[in-house]
Amino acid sequence: MGSADTPNWIDYRRRARIFWCLLLLGLGATLATASVFLVERLGLHGLTWPLLGWAIAVAGSGLHWQAFRCPRCSRRFFRRHPPLLALRATRCVNCMLPKE
Repeated sequence: MGSADTPNWIDYRRRARIFWCLLLLGLGATLATASVFLVERLGLHGLTWPLLGWAIAVAGSGLHWQAFRCPRCSRRFFRRHPPLLALRATRCVNCMLPKE
């Protein structure tokens, strides 16, 4: 079992997968559901609450991903600020462990 298969990196990939699925697939599902049920009754205002819910879910999953702990130093792998943009880091901000 290599270092890429440690539980910490599996957790990292799971958090990333949840974020990207919510971002990409969630938008389509939200728009489809809202258009079928709410747009007919409320017009374009029927998109407001579903899209707001989708945006909150994406932001929450991104912040959950950003709270990932480094396998080496057990501190936050990413910076806290700026939110979500810090996910572009390729190394731990504390011990410089590279992303796998």
